[in-house]
Amino acid sequence: MKKIGRVVEVFIPTEYENDIMNSKRIGFKVKLDNEIIEIIQEQNKDNCQIMKNDLVLITEQKIKGENYIDIYLIDGDDYE
Repeated sequence: MKKIGRVVEVFIPTEYENDIMNSKRIGFKVKLDNEIIEIIQEQNKDNCQIMKNDLVLITEQKIKGENYIDIYLIDGDDYE
């Protein structure tokens, strides 16, 4: 599945009330059609560039029975 959406919130998730400065994860709330989905990933150089109100491409795939969701910033002509 591939869908285009708009980021409505970027946040740093914490577990067990750990210090936010020690988190290595990043979260996004993305509006797709009439729903808002939440995506949490390990931070990397690409997803750290995504900000609120950015247009993003969401891809979802199932590998060996596990669902994987990825988020990509749509920057001009970079998307299919």
